[in-house]
Amino acid sequence: MKVFSSKRAVREELDQIREELIRLRRSIHAHPEQGYHETGTTKRVKDFLERRGVPFCSFTNMTGGYVYIDCKKTRSVGFRADLDALSIEERTGAEFASVIPGMMHACGHDMHTAIAAGLAAVLWSLRERLRANVLIVFQPAEECNPKGGAKEALKEGIFERFRVEEFYGLHMWPEFKIGEIGLRKGALMASSDKLNITVTGKKAHAAEPQKGVDAISIAAEIISAVEHKIRREISPFETALISIGSVQTEGRYNIVCDHAQIEGTIRCLNPETRAFVHRRVREVAKEIAAAYRGNAAVGIEDGYQAVINDAALTERFAEGAREILGKEAVHAEVNPTLIGEDFSFYGERAPSVYFFMGCESAYPLHSDCFLPAEEALERSVYLMAGYFLDFI
Repeated sequence: MKVFSSKRAVREELDQIREELIRLRRSIHAHPEQGYHETGTTKRVKDFLERRGVPFCSFTNMTGGYVYIDCKKTRSVGFRADLDALSIEERTGAEFASVIPGMMHACGHDMHTAIAAGLAAVLWSLRERLRANVLIVFQPAEECNPKGGAKEALKEGIFERFRVEEFYGLHMWPEFKIGEIGLRKGALMASSDKLNITVTGKKAHAAEPQKGVDAISIAAEIISAVEHKIRREISPFETALISIGSVQTEGRYNIVCDHAQIEGTIRCLNPETRAFVHRRVREVAKEIAAAYRGNAAVGIEDGYQAVINDAALTERFAEGAREILGKEAVHAEVNPTLIGEDFSFYGERAPSVYFFMGCESAYPLHSDCFLPAEEALERSVYLMAGYFLDFI
């Protein structure tokens, strides 16, 4: 077992930047920006890093950017943070609450961004100790499923240019205490696809329904089938979820409706199950509509893929985290979540590990009251800096 020998050096560097790092996080939190528009956030990160002599490179065709710590080593590893906020009115009551109406960092990306900036600053100061080059990515638009920002960041060629062999990322997790982490080998987070079903019927007087085709009734049958019946065709040991979030119709109370729009999401942990569900949703919706003399057009937009943690890398990271945080702080067999994450696309290019970092919020992710405990900021930098220095 390796020993966390850089503990003192990391502590000393954190002591120097702690207050400035907190100010950076609070400034980002107070000025949230939506995906692909994180210009102010990018500038705050760049200014923080350049004040400490850390070179920041902007992406060529979008917001965000990266830091590459070139130690002239033969291999490179990486870490990713996401920058964007959500369209939610903040109700945390924090002194640094959002000043942008209808927008807040309800998913902790302000923390992720500040963690990555702190990690870059610490590793830059200690770069002579590194045994691998380090790429730190500040990615826009994680919340913009199904497109997202990860694929656009990868189009910049950063993995190929810097020959990234391992990649890491984290997410604030309210269920865990500060200083605790959760992870697992294999599937940690689900694929997340957007479902759209357009049901077409035929108008008629409500008193003469036999002369029309009721799109609302057909839509109700389809919703019941895709949310509940298809699940019976999948092994109980496999995870698949179809949730309908929107149903919109056109018409009047005394007219048989001829149009219904169904929107929802499909979540799976297994790529084969995902393909099966996609096929069956198309078949079932069309067959139900045809049985009632209507039509159903099904569109499924592929979104983020499942986040799959590399087994060997996860085991090594968990061992390093136990040494840095303590054995009791590492939960290495957590249940997977059906939340989606475009971190999955990095995992296609290199072995990767994504984990949950405890932040002790009383409210869940995407709540208008979600507010991670600020102590998680320093603990996260401490973990990742120690890991990159002593366990890579």
